[in-house]
Amino acid sequence: MTKTELFTEYAAYHADRRNRACHAVGIPLIILGLMGLGHLVALGPIDLAIVLAVATLVYYAVIDLRGALISTVLFAIIYVIAIRLPWQISLAAFVIGWVFQLVGHRFEGTKPKFLENLVYLLIGPLYFFEETFDTVLGA
Repeated sequence: MTKTELFTEYAAYHADRRNRACHAVGIPLIILGLMGLGHLVALGPIDLAIVLAVATLVYYAVIDLRGALISTVLFAIIYVIAIRLPWQISLAAFVIGWVFQLVGHRFEGTKPKFLENLVYLLIGPLYFFEETFDTVLGA
């Protein structure tokens, strides 16, 4: 699917402003938690968080180079924070992030899109990072 098709499908499940607000908090918390926990699994200087981030960014670059660049900056910022957190905080961030996601979908009255297609687990951050970037810069 193209970026436009993926974003159109994703947007249909995220129209309620309360759901969008919950995702704006939940998605970064989930990423923070994943990176913090992924940092604990390392082989030399390379940890699982880096491997997962690079794989995700490669996928983003294939469907949307601009989004991949925005996500690279945000992933780097989140990673720098995440590697300094105790694992308990990383786990809490991950769980709390998912609570925000589920509460948001309760407001929306829809199930999370990833239940239909797991690729939407990757599309969510890309969609919200780009949307936030565009809103902040007025692009």
